[in-house]
Parts: sequence; structure tokens; C-alpha cells
Amino acid sequence: MARIIATLLAFCWLLSSAPAWADATTRLGLTLKNTVSGKAMPAVVIQPGEVVKSITVSLKRNDGKTQKLSAFNVQPSTTKELRIRQEAGQFTYDSHFTVKWASGEPSEFDMRFTMTRVKRLSLKIVPEDVDLDARSMTFTISNPAKYAELSIIGQSGKPLKTIKKDYNAAKSGTRLNLKWKDPGGDILYMDLKVYDVAGFWKGVRLTPFTISVPHDDVEFGFGKWAIRNSEEPKLKETMKHLREALEKHGTLLTLKLYVAGYTDTVGSKGANVRLSNNRARTIAQWFRKKGLKIPIYYQGFGEKVLAKSTPDETPEPANRRALYILSSQMPAKGGQVPGDKWNPI
Repeated sequence: MARIIATLLAFCWLLSSAPAWADATTRLGLTLKNTVSGKAMPAVVIQPGEVVKSITVSLKRNDGKTQKLSAFNVQPSTTKELRIRQEAGQFTYDSHFTVKWASGEPSEFDMRFTMTRVKRLSLKIVPEDVDLDARSMTFTISNPAKYAELSIIGQSGKPLKTIKKDYNAAKSGTRLNLKWKDPGGDILYMDLKVYDVAGFWKGVRLTPFTISVPHDDVEFGFGKWAIRNSEEPKLKETMKHLREALEKHGTLLTLKLYVAGYTDTVGSKGANVRLSNNRARTIAQWFRKKGLKIPIYYQGFGEKVLAKSTPDETPEPANRRALYILSSQMPAKGGQVPGDKWNPI
């Protein structure tokens, strides 16, 4: 992720005559370590093809600060770094090189170059700042931000969509938002990379997650949705399974609980939708009151999805049920979940 760039002198501005500059820099094997992070310092680097008796580099920074670098008796084919003391930031230097070769021959030339030093990059992204349903995420980095790239990979392992957003050197710690459109397929994972202005990057992989929580169905009175005391042990056991799942499968994504309610075919379809919705809401509220802090949603589907096929007006305990889905995103519409009108608690 972090990288050190040795920039060739072609990127610098030549202030002295080209022949003299080119000859001296070639003999010195001169390059620049002009982009660094963390504790590393930018440097003038030489790897001469002949003995350098002495080299002095006088520097004047664009803010007026000066310093002098020097080295002596640098042998052929050895690498010598003349490190520049620089705090985090980007600065331009006017430099004057004075070189004395082993023969006593002198060389002098001027250059202008830019050095960039940034803090070691860190990325902060918390579950509450990633919303797969809204297709949005927010994060911060410890350096000025250049851009972010999000690669969305489908279940086949092939890319579904790649999103890039520029942040125009936003200050370190700025909350950076990234949104994306429907990728047009089920997501296997998403890779986020955030780059700072120096070209360093940090990344994270986000993996959507969904499980159905094992449970014993709560039995309600006919046409009722209040939870009887005798049924609470079932919900307490389900709560135990939920907490175990949250501990085991904790990710960078916020996990949410979706409670779906179903009925048998006794009564009208509309009445059964309302009844199952009320029962699902009651169960969801029970989990919230008992201390489950993750987002909780509920929805009733009535007799739309029967676990056991029966004629109309048939009492069937297997169809009076609930489904508890722990997921990082809204359950896909279809199958056991024929609707997407989830209500939050």
C-alpha cells in the first residue's frame, strides 16, 4: 500500500545549463526520493559511477526555510541518501549542488524540485457508516484525500461495478461520502481503496452477510398479537442465538434484524396480513425492550407464503410462524420474503 517513489530528474525544473546539469547528474546517478510517509524523510539520492570526494546541497524552501546537506568520499556504485528534514506537507525547494570529484574537478548546478511527506495513512470506517440498502458509506483518512475507488464483485466473482470519486485534497479527518447505484446483481463482496494526495492508499473488504436465526415459533392466541408469559422462554432462547451470531459474525457492516410474520389461511387475506404484521411488530419490540441494540425491522406477509400448503380456511400451526433474518442489508424480495415494505422499530 505505502510506496516510496524515486523520481527521475526529468520531473525537476532545470535552472542551470542543460549540458552541465545532465553531465553532473549522470555521473552522480542522481535521483530523488520525493514522496514518503510515516517516519521516512524525503532525500536526494546518489549512486555515483566514480568517487565523489564531497557533495554539498544548499536548499531553500518555498516558505523561506533553509538547510544544507553534505556527504564525503562516496565510493562508486554505493548508494548515499542525503535526507531532508521536513515535517508533513508538500514543499518546493530551490537547490544548489556543489560537487568535488576525486580528480579535484568541481561541478555546480541548480535544481528546483518538490518533496512530499505525509503521515502514515490510516482509514477509519465503522459499521454505522455503511448502509448497503441506501448504497452509501462514509469514512475518514488521516491524510488529505485524493480519491476513493469501490469495486463491487458479484456472486460469479466478476466485477459488477466500479465507482471512483475525487475528493480534491479534502483535509485529513474530513468525513468522505461515497454512493453507488444498483450494481445489477447480488454482491459477493466490495473492495474499498482510499488514496491520499501522495498516492498512498488504505483499503478494506466489505462482505454482505445474511443468516436465518434458529428459533421456536411463538404461539399467539386466536386473532391476538400479545406475547403470553408462557411463550417468553422461546424468545429468550432466540435472543441467545442472536447474540451468539452477532459475536461470531461481526463485520464492518451493521447487522440488522428483520422479523417476518406469517399466518395460516383462516380469515381473510387482508386481515391475515394485518395480524401477521402486528405479531411481527410485537416480537420486534420485545427484542428491543430486552436490550437488542442493532436496527430492527418487521413486516407481516399473512398467508402469502405457506410453509405447508392447505385449502382456504384451514387451521395449520406450521403456517403460523415467524422468520428471523440477521443481515447486513434488506432481504431480497422473493421466496420467503414476498415484500420489501419493512418497518423500523
